[in-house]
Formats: sequence, C-alpha cells, structure tokens
Amino acid sequence: MDIAIVSPSPKPFAVGGIEKLMLGLYQQIDELTNHRVELFKVPTEEHGFWELLKSYETFYNLNLDHFDMIITCKYPAWMVQHRNHTIYMAHHLRGLFDTYHFLNMPTELKHTSHIEINKILDYIKDPMNMNKDLNGFFNMINILYINRENYSKDFFVFPGPFIRQIIHFLDKWALDPSRMKRYTSISKTVKVRKDYFPNKVNVDVIYPPTTLQSLQGGSFEYFLVVGRLDSAKRVELVIKAMKHVENQNAKLFIAGSGPDESKLKQIASGDARISFIGYINNEKLKELYANALAVIYVPYDEDYGLVTIEAMHCGKPVITCKDSGGTTEFVIDGHTGLIANSDSISLAEKMNLLANNKSLAMTLGASARESVKGINWKNCITSLLQGTSSSNYAPATSKVRKKITILSTYPVLPRKHGGQLRIFNIYKNLDQEYDITIVSLNNGSKYYEKKIGNLTEVSIPMSNIHLEKEWSIEREVGIPITDIVMNKLIEFSPEYIRIAESYMQNADILVSAQPYLYNLIEKYVGNKYIIYDSQNVEYDLKKSMLPNNKTAHKLLEELYELEKKACLLSNIILTCSNEDMKNMAETYKIEPEKTILVPNGVDTALNPYVDFLTRQKNKKELGIDKENIIVFIGSWHKPNIEAVEVILKMAPNLPECKFIIMGGQCLAFKDRAAPKNVVFAGIVDEQTKLLIYSVADIAINPMLTGSGTNLKIAEYMANGVPVISTDIGARGYEVVNGEHILILESNEFCKGINRLLKNVNSELRANLSSSSKDYVDKKFEWKVISNSVKEMLFQINDSDEVES
Repeated sequence: MDIAIVSPSPKPFAVGGIEKLMLGLYQQIDELTNHRVELFKVPTEEHGFWELLKSYETFYNLNLDHFDMIITCKYPAWMVQHRNHTIYMAHHLRGLFDTYHFLNMPTELKHTSHIEINKILDYIKDPMNMNKDLNGFFNMINILYINRENYSKDFFVFPGPFIRQIIHFLDKWALDPSRMKRYTSISKTVKVRKDYFPNKVNVDVIYPPTTLQSLQGGSFEYFLVVGRLDSAKRVELVIKAMKHVENQNAKLFIAGSGPDESKLKQIASGDARISFIGYINNEKLKELYANALAVIYVPYDEDYGLVTIEAMHCGKPVITCKDSGGTTEFVIDGHTGLIANSDSISLAEKMNLLANNKSLAMTLGASARESVKGINWKNCITSLLQGTSSSNYAPATSKVRKKITILSTYPVLPRKHGGQLRIFNIYKNLDQEYDITIVSLNNGSKYYEKKIGNLTEVSIPMSNIHLEKEWSIEREVGIPITDIVMNKLIEFSPEYIRIAESYMQNADILVSAQPYLYNLIEKYVGNKYIIYDSQNVEYDLKKSMLPNNKTAHKLLEELYELEKKACLLSNIILTCSNEDMKNMAETYKIEPEKTILVPNGVDTALNPYVDFLTRQKNKKELGIDKENIIVFIGSWHKPNIEAVEVILKMAPNLPECKFIIMGGQCLAFKDRAAPKNVVFAGIVDEQTKLLIYSVADIAINPMLTGSGTNLKIAEYMANGVPVISTDIGARGYEVVNGEHILILESNEFCKGINRLLKNVNSELRANLSSSSKDYVDKKFEWKVISNSVKEMLFQINDSDEVES
C-alpha cells in the first residue's frame, strides 16, 4: 500500500511525544514492511480561537485520495477525509475536553442576540449535519471572522464555551463511524476518556514503543526526572518530595527545559542534592537512564508516558502517582515500580524506600524490563496495519485483572461523608489487582466520570420524574428519603439502569453498597460473585429515624424485605461492627460465617498526627492558648442531629469551653439561636478541618442512636485529639475505656471534659492522644482494613482457578 501519516506541525515548532511517534511510525513502516509511506506535516496554530479553526479547515480541505491508507493521531489532522482512515488516538485538545473543567467556565454558549452566532450554534447542535460536508459550516465561520469586530471579544475567548462547542462538533464529525475505518488508541487511559470516541465503537489499544535504540541498564546511582518543565508534569511535586528524603547521599537529576524552569530552580534552591541538567540529546538521555536508581514520572492523567517505557527498557523501576493516567498501566506497585499518592510526603516515602534499598530497585527494575519486552516496533506496526491489538503486550501479572462494579445511591467522589469514605478507601486499595467501577446516582443534572488510578466513578443524574416522585413521597413522610425509596423509583431513571447493566455484565464481582439498589444485582445471583457491603443494619437505622405514619411504615416493610434479600442472596456480607454482625444474624436468620467484619477506618496519610505539646504550641501561635476547644463533626443525619442537641444543652454548663461543630448537620440548626460558646462552622474544606483538629483540646461524640460505626472516631484518634464518646458512639472500635478514649454516658460529658482539661491531668490527654494514634495505625488504617477484603477476594480467585 501507499500509506500517508498525517500530523500537525505546531507553530512555534516543538518536538514532543506525538512528533516522535509520527516519525517513528514513518521510519519503522519504511524499514519493517513492503509498504511505501509518506509523512505529511502541516503547520498549524492552536493558541487562539481563529487560528485553531483555520487549522481545522486546512486539514478538512487536504486531499490525499491518491494514498491507499492514511493514519492520524490527533486533532486537527483527523479532519482529512479518506476512504481508509485509521485513527491512532493520542488525545483531543485536552484544554477543551477532559481538563476543561479546571477552568470553571461554562461548558456551552447559550443563544445570543446575534444571528450569525446563533446560526453556528444551531448548526452544530443538529445531528443531521453529521452526514453533511462542512463547506457551509466553514463559510459561516469565515463570515463571522470577517465581521468579528462587531462582536464582543468574550465570544472568542480561548479556551471558552463557544470554541469548546465548535471543536467538540468538528471532532465528532471527523471521528464519525461513516468516515473512520478503524479506531485505535495509544493507551487504555485514552480509550476510556469521556467524549474521545463515538459510542459503541471498538477501540484497539496499541502501545507505541520508543524511538530510542539500544537502551540498556547500568549502575543505580540517582533519581531521574525527564521531560518538559511545565505544570502538567508536576516536577514541583518531585522537588518538594526530595526535601523529605532522609538519605543525604541521594541525588535527583532533572533533565529537560520548559516554562517553569526558573520557578523550579527557585524551589530547589538550598538542596545541593538536586541538579538541573537542561535540554539533552538522545545519547545523553540514554546514559542518564542507564545509571538511574529509579525514574520518577508523576504527570497528571498522562495520555501514555513514553518516559515510563524507556525507563523500563533500561531495567529501571518507575515511581509514579495514582492519578498519573497512562503510566499506571505499566507501573505495578511493588512489582515494576512504586505508586504514590499525589502529595510530596507519600512520594517521599517511595523515594526513601529505594534510596535505602538498592537491591529492591534492581529487583523492581528487572521485572519492569521483562514486562515491556513486547512493546516494540514490530508488534506495533503489525497491530496497526493488520488490525490486531497489541494490548496483549501490556505489562501484566500471570493473572488476568478482574473487574469489580459497585452500585451506589450517591456519588463517591469527591469523598467527604462516611459512606463515600468507606466505599472509596476499601475499593481504591484494591485497584492494583482489580479494575474498579463505581456506578452512582446524583441529584444534579450532569453525567460525569472521574478516574483515580484504576478506580473510575461513573455518575448518572436521577431523572426529573424520579426526583418529582421522590419529593412527593418525602412530603408524606416528613423527612428526606432519597435512599429508602430508591428501590421503587429507580425505574424512572432508565439511563442509570442501562449504564449500570453495561458495567455489571462485564464485571466479575458485584458490590451493593447498602441494600437500596440490590434488585438490579439480583439477576446475577449464581452467575457472579456478589458482595453486600451493609454499612449499617439499615432496617434498624431507618426504624429509629422515620416518623410514625402510614407511608413510613410501608417503606420500612419494603426495606426489611429488600435488606433480607441482600443478606440471603449475596455470597458474602461486609459489616462495620460486631454489633451489626450480631443484629443482622438475629434479624434475618443468616449464618454468622457468611459475614466478615470490615470496620470503618481512616487514611492516616491525610490525617496527620499532632501530639499534645505541638497542639499547645499551635494554639499559642494562633493566640488562642487561653481557649478550651471542643470539636464535633457529622453529616446531616438524625443520630448526628441528636448529638448536636446534647451539645447545645451541655454548652451553657461549660462557659470556659468553645464548641466548634462542623459538617452538614449544621444546616439543621441554621434558624436556631445557639449558646454563645457554640460555633456552627458548617461544611469545611480539608485544610480548615485539619487546622481545627490541630488546635482542638478534646473531640466528642455524644451519640444516642445509630448503626454501623462512626468514621469520626477513627479520624479524631488519627489526628491525635483526645476523645470522649458514648458507648454507642464508639461501637465497632473495641477501644479500651481510659486507654484509647473515654467512654461516658452523655449526661457525664461535662464531668469528663472538666477532668481532661484540668492542668494536673494534661498527662492523661497526652497519653490518650498517643495510645489512640498507635491503636488506629494498627487496626483502623484503611489499607489495613481493606487487606481483609483483598484476602477474601484472593481466596475466591484461587478457588475459581482450581475449578477451571
């Protein structure tokens, strides 16, 4: 065949991953096949509204019909029309697609008073225009350009809603199945991004190799960062992490140049271990790879990450972050490299691990080299031209990754309240072994996807009919009932059912987070492994919350039958506490061995411990060392609201104390006059919450009712705040009264607070703080907790393999 590889040539000129990929394809097709090949590079600009549209029009008008096949990798090259067109997708214009939301700008331009703009908006919204040529469309754009001085420049901001709508339309038109022969992508990360490919088309993943030749290993001497020095590559994160690397002999080499170079050098100043090498040629780069201890590559949501492949071919482990996108398809934590959270402390922990253990780096590097052996030009070209996927050549363990799908009645990301934290932390800690998908409902108006590592949340809005029916029932009951009516109303959100079904069909393990969507899972009983993550004994909890009326009684009856079904039909039940385990067994007559204890916990990395002396120092620095600060946090949930009522009665008896109440429950008291020493802080961000915890003298949990366990207890203890709780509030934690926390009746809290605040008993507060922190680390850190789930699933996998 005569093959044309078509690519934009950026103005001003730059050489990045796409340019290297296009050049590599050209050279290797020429060398490895009998085909004739040409590389077309057309100068394009994309830094302004009009420049970008002109580039799209240029490729639209490019006629390459004299070739048998064309291959394109990115916008706007894929506007070329050809009978045999293969897209080898690298990415869309990310600032108008998957990173646009960072701008906090509108996603679309509404109709205006301007006829010419309205014509364009109407045109791109009409699905019939997908079947037409674009001559008329570009004519409208050119007329608008000629008359642009008659319009506000706000219409033509870049990035902005108008250009975003236009580019989404043009890309959708170009990638329509009527114009594209085959869809491939450079990574699974690119394949699954929202709006990247048309719905329901088959996309083959073909991992591109490096153009560097004769890569080999050498000694293990230093940490290496390679790449453009800009914000997307997060080199600043690596530099800040290096400040926490304890080994003074460790060195960090940073190779590359870019707009952030001077800023990064300023941040690194004062640390002689950090060296900036600047721009380097390929020979020098290969030498740097060869002698690196490890390569650190931590971009945000990278399309692919060629640096990762190059480092692994040299037998070097790669340290990356959980949200680094394509890199996580190759870096398997503890096998081919290390994966950190995207913060400097977590990254430093991974760097310290290798700085002090060269043999571990060598072991990981050897596995890394083995894992990418199949990513070479022969396999890539064969896959691209012969129609076979090279995803077979992805690094993998000996076992095929299984899929877990979780159904949730509420969004999990961003994670703030207890249920969100539980779902995220248990299953995110499994994502090195499993592909995790949470399918959730939201009461907004938008479908969205969020991805962290190998965990993805797909959230679908409840329909208007669903919401209207819910509100109608809520008026009869008298309190919010979103979850308890979900079972009977989910049919009015058919889009959720459709999407949930598509994920459940492809999953190996199904999880019902609470019982409310269990009817959607029931059809898979006996065919898939089903987990009921109870979180609470829902019947008991709702029985204590719902008012005494006919509608509420009916809902309780239905809930009893639904939760019973979830308990009896699931393969395993996860419970938060021994109390829940016992209550569930008695209520639904289930065998105790069918339940396993998976308590709620805390991410200690996100909840830094503050000891007693540091806490006093913090208070003094803020000028509040004379105040006694008592904290309580909770969501808008009846047991939490009851606890606040206890605090409001308690506060006047402790005038020397200031009570700070955080969380959604504060909204329930917005019209109440509170005692002068009570502050309703409302929902606070993480930084503010941790600041309050760092100066708090005591944390309280005067719960009177409830089921499951209270996440706040683990959070208090992890932060080092001495805790006073009722026995109900401390359920599930098996703490020792007086050693880890104080357990008192709610009417004894005033005495307990006074006891802890007395100067002579400051030692008691310090001891409680220290012992509770140790206790949490050993028993209630989320990674420790999720290990029990991981072990259970491993046993399932092993038994499946024996049977097969």
